[in-house]
Amino acid sequence: MTDTDHGLLPTSVVADGVDKAKRRFMESLPDGVKRRLVGPYNRVLTVKANREYRRRQRTLPSRTPTADAPDHVVCVVVDALRADAVKADDCPFLHARLHGDLVTPAPWTFPAVSSFVTGTYPHEHGSIRRSDDSDTGSTDLVIPPKLPTDREALPDVFGSAGYETYGGFSFHMPFFALGGRFQTHAVHDKADADAVFDDFRDWVDQTDRDRTFSYLHIGDLHEPVDPPALYWNKYGIDSEIPNITTWDYTDVANPGPEGERYRDHRWGLYRAALAYVDDQLDRLQYDLNRRLDGDVALLVTGDHGEAFWEYTGFDAAHFDDSRPAYCVDHGGTPYESLTRVPLAVDGLDIDGEYTDSLASLVDLAPTLLDVAGLDDALATTGVSLRTDAPPDRIVLVESARYGYEKKAAYANEWKLIVSQGDDESVGFRLPDEVPTDLPADVERRLTDALPTWPDGEEADVQVSGMAQQRLEDLGYV
Repeated sequence: MTDTDHGLLPTSVVADGVDKAKRRFMESLPDGVKRRLVGPYNRVLTVKANREYRRRQRTLPSRTPTADAPDHVVCVVVDALRADAVKADDCPFLHARLHGDLVTPAPWTFPAVSSFVTGTYPHEHGSIRRSDDSDTGSTDLVIPPKLPTDREALPDVFGSAGYETYGGFSFHMPFFALGGRFQTHAVHDKADADAVFDDFRDWVDQTDRDRTFSYLHIGDLHEPVDPPALYWNKYGIDSEIPNITTWDYTDVANPGPEGERYRDHRWGLYRAALAYVDDQLDRLQYDLNRRLDGDVALLVTGDHGEAFWEYTGFDAAHFDDSRPAYCVDHGGTPYESLTRVPLAVDGLDIDGEYTDSLASLVDLAPTLLDVAGLDDALATTGVSLRTDAPPDRIVLVESARYGYEKKAAYANEWKLIVSQGDDESVGFRLPDEVPTDLPADVERRLTDALPTWPDGEEADVQVSGMAQQRLEDLGYV
């Protein structure tokens, strides 16, 4: 007999009512009170996530890595790191270890990092927007559902193979996607790379750790962008420019002299923050090699890129953006500035031959599993970068955050962006991303490869009042 047979509300309805009441209470608190609650809030989040991991690990099979598997695997995801920003002058550490470019499967964090740890596309793992409404993301703060608890992901597999696992998050959005997947979690409130790495160093130093798998997500390139003063000065950034650490002049195709000055300094600030991140990565690798016994495999990439007005007029003419912010920030139309992220490695044997334009972020999970001899642990759509990608491969991007859903498909030198809601289908020739009419057979093949559009039958997830405050401060609404 169910609760409704007794005239009682179903448990799910009661829980939903409680969640709404808690959300209303948190929204009613002054911002200052909310900020004072951040520390306790984060501690509660990490305790719950650590407990969730322990429950999951009890259900997983025991696995054995190969004898030549890396002793320590450290994955660093630099939020909003676009591939073409990795230049020797700004980031010599990353540039010296650059292995190539990847195409992200999604232009914003939640679905992209879910793809990173599963080796599958958003429409396959399910952490994808559920609506094709044009106003999605403009004033609401909803996120896709998390990966199902019974679905294994990269840190689960390494944990079941005897690796101690750690997840460090500079802000909440990647934690909301991946929380519960690591033995130990550390979530911060928009901390800089130094703070995230320092917490990780403390964890490394606590005990002798024979094998570790770590995921560190840093947000220094995500607004608000505010590197240490040394880097502001080095790049000559004028801190008196209004809103320079955030996004402004976002929907103006011809902003005038004041707007152009803002744009120049905004790009310079991004470069300054990347230079700071590069220095911290250099220091981190040095410390890990000194503190950890055994070999250390370091992988650095981005979850998505960042747009800086490359296609402002074109974007406004073809696609709806609910902010509006045409070809600015991330989460919008999947142009190359958003979809191309770098891959840098050190101490990681990736010797396969593949075409940069056809390598995807979904390839990283099978690559790391291949390196550790655990390649049969997950069913992935991605392919190991130690092998040759199929010559007829199509790479996908989906799950835009703002406006109607926009999907992209790549094949060789061709790219197609499609939006059903905007009634647009635009072809591009790569690598310069020049709009063009695609050959008929190519356009048909790319169109046929696109996943289905969201139908709104399942709801996105409304975040709590406390979480909303944290994400609003990061420009998510």
